[in-house]
Amino acid sequence: MKIYWPWHGKKLLSLFEKRVPWRDEGPTDRPPILPCETPYRGPHPLNAPGPFFVENQECIACGYPHVLAPDLMEWEKDVEGRESHCYFKKQPETEYELEQAINAIQGSCCGALQYSGNDPKIRKRLHKR
Repeated sequence: MKIYWPWHGKKLLSLFEKRVPWRDEGPTDRPPILPCETPYRGPHPLNAPGPFFVENQECIACGYPHVLAPDLMEWEKDVEGRESHCYFKKQPETEYELEQAINAIQGSCCGALQYSGNDPKIRKRLHKR
């Protein structure tokens, strides 16, 4: 699908027509290369041992994984008693809990919930949806 600016006739709509230079960038300078990923911090220390985990310092406290997997998720609370970081309080043991864990991973808005296991059936279910 092509979208055109209505006031420019047949000029193609694009966000990338011109690059806006950095404030201190000269006309001949090359654009800076910015890191595209944050460093991996490993699993949160309160996660139950196993392949399902929440990455440390990646939770944004949205609460959605708790809705999708109430039997598996728990909150770490800060010094004032506020919910600050989620973690897997237990690993799934039944098919129902496994479905909850998969739904929580897929519903995670920030990608903090992860599966590090090698079970091909679980991996297929995670990539299927």
